[in-house]
Amino acid sequence: MAKALKQMMVAEYERELEGLDGVILIDTGPMTVEASQELRHDLREKAGGARLKILHNRTGRLALGRTLFGEESAVLEEALSGPSAIVFGGDGPIPIAKVLREWKRKFKPLRVKGAVAEGEVLAADEVEGLADLPDLPQMRGMLLSTVLGPARGIAMSLQAVYGGIARALQANIDQQDDGADGNDEGGDGGSCE
Repeated sequence: MAKALKQMMVAEYERELEGLDGVILIDTGPMTVEASQELRHDLREKAGGARLKILHNRTGRLALGRTLFGEESAVLEEALSGPSAIVFGGDGPIPIAKVLREWKRKFKPLRVKGAVAEGEVLAADEVEGLADLPDLPQMRGMLLSTVLGPARGIAMSLQAVYGGIARALQANIDQQDDGADGNDEGGDGGSCE
């Protein structure tokens, strides 16, 4: 019976982890229920719906070894010693790492144990670097400004050229109107009828 239950748990983990671009393994430490709920809420809100799940090490080792880390991963072996939890989903590992960094500052026992990001296995100390990277919306904004920068410069240059032409034409029209008004007033004054 225990073997069948273990296989079902492994299959469930594999199903949840299928197609993900990354996960982060953590040790939450002695966290109260309220703190755990607050962490889960922050992950959902700030990391686009990320989830935290307490992990049974043996079943987690099987599921993660088959899906993300690879069967013989030393990082996975080290990460799955002692109490473990997995954070996954949402907007991916970068926003998750940012939330976890915030939490490590206010809840000292929280410890990052390892991760997989974009197929790359990361040790615990390398995960901190993920939190320094721009997340997807920031990267999109940076890319958009890079792409639109030259177009904006061209548009501003054209606007300046056409604006200059329009001002020159308007000045010419104003000058002709002033000259025409002056001719009309003095032109009929000298005629005799």
